[in-house]
Amino acid sequence: MENLNFEKLQTSNGVPLYVMHLPHANTVAAGVLVKIGSRDEIYPQENGLAHALEHMVFQGTKMFPDSQKLTAYLEEVGGYQSAFTAKEGTFFYCRVPEKDKEKTAIFLNELINNCIIPEEKITTEMHNIAEEIKMRNDDPVQFSIRSSIEFLYNNHPLGRNGLGTFESVLSFKKNDFERFLNNNYGNQNFAIIVAGKITTQETKSLFDKRFSNARKETKIERKPETINNYPERLKINRKQDIEQVQVILAWPTVPAVTKQSLSLEMFASMIDGGMSFPLFQEVRDKRGLCYHTEVVAEKYSDIGFWGIYIGTDPKRYKEAVKVVTEIIQKNKNNKNLLGKAGDLILGRLSLSFENPGKIVESGAWDIICGEEPRGYNKIKQEIQSISIQDIEKAVNAYLKPEDVRQVLLVPKELKIN
Repeated sequence: MENLNFEKLQTSNGVPLYVMHLPHANTVAAGVLVKIGSRDEIYPQENGLAHALEHMVFQGTKMFPDSQKLTAYLEEVGGYQSAFTAKEGTFFYCRVPEKDKEKTAIFLNELINNCIIPEEKITTEMHNIAEEIKMRNDDPVQFSIRSSIEFLYNNHPLGRNGLGTFESVLSFKKNDFERFLNNNYGNQNFAIIVAGKITTQETKSLFDKRFSNARKETKIERKPETINNYPERLKINRKQDIEQVQVILAWPTVPAVTKQSLSLEMFASMIDGGMSFPLFQEVRDKRGLCYHTEVVAEKYSDIGFWGIYIGTDPKRYKEAVKVVTEIIQKNKNNKNLLGKAGDLILGRLSLSFENPGKIVESGAWDIICGEEPRGYNKIKQEIQSISIQDIEKAVNAYLKPEDVRQVLLVPKELKIN
């Protein structure tokens, strides 16, 4: 694990290039992060456009005129491709056997720089996204999490639904995608991340040769925004044909690149690291309050989100809330639990750093959160630097019982008092 670090270079056209050479690996993973996400859309007319564009670039490029030819290019050698759109970035990545490593740069260049946005595919793909929205709405857990984020962030850009609305998504036209591409998909908004059996010089040579962008130089300067303070602490949603109360307890926290954010991330593992940790043990195993409960935490450049989800019997939801609140307060200064959580995180980190695909994904999230991609040792040092005093201080500052927002999804006819 000692040499699992990124080396930073720059392509000939000025794009930051981060490379982790893994001589023991048999594959190469590569990705292009576009530092543009759903919060950067013009609201409301562009709501969901960043995510919709992520879908549309897979519909065809200059070299691969349709989605079948594009995806077959990697799949025919056993590779894969994927992408995700977050609130503050969009990441396109792929992984192939080492002998086919040149395909990563060719594929990503086509996807990012040579997509054609076939007009005849827009309606079909936008209807697919509409079905994705319906799927999320039909899932009580996903619906509750999204509702809690909207409630907590109020009218802040981070509170918007990244999938958009039926109205916005079904209205998108070819010129909307081309405008968003031309305004945002330029070299200054890109970062390339590569890990696997490829040297730094091989990587630079490959992306200098195979990754080029003719769009004008653009760079989004995102301005931090604060959440408007408001007194509401409870939001109730109602839904037909559900039997549980879905509860989210949520708090606004701190920017991602802070020690407090890492402390709260560590605390999440302290109480929800697995079945042997307090959240599962107290809420489910000892009291039978739920089938599923979990910490839900998001890191953003402005303001983080930290919450706990519980799905429980309508007659017992107040008991569940009380138990969860007690778990937070009881374990914020548990030094043994911090050690257990640290071992868990480092163990999982070791497993993920055996997978080049996981490494580039981790690097992308680091950049989205405002850092440079971190190697194993850097992450390890940061984790080991957190003391139980740091944990207690962060919990006391940001997870105060009086500051909690409760978001409930309840059966339609249930009375809540």
